[in-house]
Order: sequence, then structure tokens, then C-alpha cells
Amino acid sequence: MHLPLPSRFLPALVAATLLLSGCYSREDMKGETGTAETAAAVEKPAVTETPAAAETAAAALAQPLAQANVFLEVSGSMEGFMPKTGADAQNTQFQQHVAQFLSDLNRSPAVRQKTFYRIKEKPYRDSYPQLSQTVRGGIREAASSTSIPAILDTLVSHYYQPGAVSVLISDFIYAPPRTGDQAYVKTDITDALNSASRPDLAVSVYGFTSDFKGNFYPALKTGAKRINNCCDTPIPYYFWVIGPADAVRQFDAALLTKQPGKQTHFGVKYATPASSLLNKFQNKGAWYYGDAGASKRAAGATYHTVAVQEVSAAQPVEFVLGLNLKDLPASFRDVAYLKQNLQLSGQDTDAKVVDVFAANAQTQNSSGPESHYSHFVKVRLTQQPRAARPLQLLLNHRRPAWVGQWTTQNDSNINQVGAKTFALSSLLDGVAAVTTDEQEAPVFSIPLMLQRGE
Repeated sequence: MHLPLPSRFLPALVAATLLLSGCYSREDMKGETGTAETAAAVEKPAVTETPAAAETAAAALAQPLAQANVFLEVSGSMEGFMPKTGADAQNTQFQQHVAQFLSDLNRSPAVRQKTFYRIKEKPYRDSYPQLSQTVRGGIREAASSTSIPAILDTLVSHYYQPGAVSVLISDFIYAPPRTGDQAYVKTDITDALNSASRPDLAVSVYGFTSDFKGNFYPALKTGAKRINNCCDTPIPYYFWVIGPADAVRQFDAALLTKQPGKQTHFGVKYATPASSLLNKFQNKGAWYYGDAGASKRAAGATYHTVAVQEVSAAQPVEFVLGLNLKDLPASFRDVAYLKQNLQLSGQDTDAKVVDVFAANAQTQNSSGPESHYSHFVKVRLTQQPRAARPLQLLLNHRRPAWVGQWTTQNDSNINQVGAKTFALSSLLDGVAAVTTDEQEAPVFSIPLMLQRGE
């Protein structure tokens, strides 16, 4: 996101000043979509899962978003992703991927209006064919100066409105002007995103890697200021989806759920997934549905109360809870993530999660209720509850491991350190400071009940 020119390194305060008085002034924005002073209300997660709740969520997704604004960063540091190629040259992975994404978005009914921009010293409006040609044919005139904080300030100040998202495509290399200012990368990002005080702000970050054919400009200047004919290693690039929480969630589900890269999400709210106990699926011990009127419920009903008849260390009870996580991002559907971050909380019980597994061909083709669920959580207990005891199954929101793995504090030897981005963790710390409270809320919480059986 930068050039080798010293002028490109702008701290957040200077960037904000330029926004008001220089090339990012409010008056000269090209094709500005406008802004709303209030964000759309966040959909509250349901307390209890029912088929009706799932249908409501599906109906919401069926309504198209009002607007998607796509911004492609075209500074000199991006030329390696989009080199000026001849007719017989092979395009980079970036070019193939981004061209396909732009095409998918342009023809998608999930968004009513799409606008496309090149980010140089400021956003310049393009048509879809123009921006697609830039991606495919290479950058013809690289930007002389760009600044991540200035761009983010622009997006949240000018393009934020209910039912709309902004998608920023960039390498997200941000280098403050002085070595000592590297400690303020988080602060610069926080200040930029907080400039317009958007209480419902959410950001989804998708990370990808590509071959890179050009000059690489390290953020850290302790070594070479430019690495020519780079690179022997793939270089990361990112999609940042920015907007109101409900709009970001909807855009992610409609257009990015099948993306092959890494991802992490900030401030996005998700509906509580449909769930039910399954009394005839991989269970052990003496228990039954304790929900009121369980024996009279129609087929397809859901259950969340376990009535335990007999249990001991020698004869434990195991029960399975089915979850339908199809509407969550791929990162939250990953079994490894679920095993690490699903937490069962309760008092006066030794109930604990002993396994998490995804649906397979057998469960999907079953005639039983397990066919309705994408994932399963097995819980074991060895002690009889003294009385009715509530449980909560939580999916904790944790920073995924890939963020740390893709972070470096020295990119001046990028061929040796591999596919990493300077200060990536600090960039995302800055996002988290704006979009989350002191403690990240769980992705979802499902109430269960334990009680003594008759």
C-alpha cells in the first residue's frame, strides 16, 4: 500500500489533516455514494432456536443489499500483483482471483448497485470493465502516495450507510514515517476507523497469497528500500469488507463464503444457529427429552433439556447436540476451531464437551433429525444433577492462528521470511479496538438444561 517515495508515509494525524484539506477533501470525492448518520439496527440473536427463526434469517438474506463499493489500491507496491503483461504472459494468481471476484459481484443479484474505484491519491470512479481491465492488464499509472489510515477514514466517513459495504483490495502494507512510530500502527488504524464514530461498524478480513512479479517496497527500511525483481515467495493481499454489521454479514454470506483464503471477523453479529438434542444418535446411558410436552411434539421439533435417569462414573451419560452452522463463515465452521473454542458452562455439573464433528454422507442421507444439522457436539457427564441446572454452549470468538503466522516485524528480507505482512497483528488490533468491547462477545450461545429424570 505504499511507494518508495518518502512522502507516502503519513501518520494518522497528518493523514486526517490531508483528508480535510488536501487530496482527500470532502468536496472532490469522485462518485461519492453519500453517508447516513445512523447505522442499521443489528439483528439480535434469538434466545431459542426454532425453524421459524432460521426461515426469518434466510428471508433477510434473500433481500439484496443496497450497495457495494469496491476499491482497488493501485500504488507502486501493488504493481507486482498486477504487472503490465504482454499478450502471451501468464497472469498472477491475484489477477485471476480478483478478476473473477469482480465478475461475480458485477452479475450478482445479492447487491442492487455496484460501484468500482481505483485508489490512487484518492478514490477515482471506474466502470466495472475499466477496473477489470486494470486488474487483468496491469497498473499503467501507479499512485504517487497512499496511506492506509487516510483510506480507511475515507471509507467510514463517505461510503458508510445502512445496507451498504465497502470492499478494499490491497496489500495493506503500512509503514509510519519514523521507526519509533511503528508502535502506533494500532493507534493509527483505530483513529482512522473511529473518525466518524460508527457504533455498528464491522470489518471482515480475508487473506490470500499470490505470486508477485515486480519491485517489492519493504515497510521496514533497515535494509534495502526496494527489492527488485521480487519475489521468490508468495506475497499476501487482502479483502477488507467494511460497513454496518448486518450488511457485512450479508455480503460475506452471499459473495465470500466460498473464498479459499484465510479470514477473521470483527464486530459482525450472527443469528443463533438452529440446534436440537438428538436422543437416537450416538448417545449413551439413561436419559430422555425433559422439555415440556416433548412426547406430544410434532416431527421436526427441537429439544434442549436432558432428563438424566441414572448416571455414574462407571455408567456415564453421553448426549449429542446437533448444530446447523451453514450460515456462519467458514472459519467458525472449521472443526479444529470448534474443538478449541466451544465451551460448555454450568454450575454443579461435570458435563463437558468430549467431541465435535461435522456431518458426513451418512448423517446427511439419514431419515432421522440428524440430517438437518451440519455439526454435532457430544457431551458427557458422570454426576447426577441435584436439581435443574442450566448449561450454556458458547462458541468463543478468538483471533485465528493464521494472523500471527502471517505477521512480521521486518519485511526487508521478504524472500527469507515468507508470505507475511508487516505489522499485520497490529493492524487488526486497531480494528478490534473499534469494533469490539473489552471482551469479544461469543459467536453464539445456546441454552441447555439438565434435570433429574423420573
